[in-house]
Amino acid sequence: MKVYWTSVEFDIIDPSEYEDCVGGFVYLFLKARDVREAIPKIEATIEQEGLRMDSIEFLTEYGETSWDSEEEQVLYDSLAKEAQACDEVVWDEIFAYESKEDPEDES
Repeated sequence: MKVYWTSVEFDIIDPSEYEDCVGGFVYLFLKARDVREAIPKIEATIEQEGLRMDSIEFLTEYGETSWDSEEEQVLYDSLAKEAQACDEVVWDEIFAYESKEDPEDES
């Protein structure tokens, strides 16, 4: 099995559970045979948290990923190792926002 990582943008179904935030994004790390097996695991994990998946920014095998700082390298390498050692999806910190700006509204 391979370890994959992804960036998922989501909508929050009940904002009162997340300090009135309406959406956000998160890095997830998980073990799967391939991308086709990874996507349903991601969807189920997001739904179990009371969130609705908006988009997957990327989904790729975690390998020799190079980070901007040693701190990030240590953090994300450790999350990938945790995912390799278990069958659960491993979450990084959630980044939530209070409003969604529509790019069409900025004209």
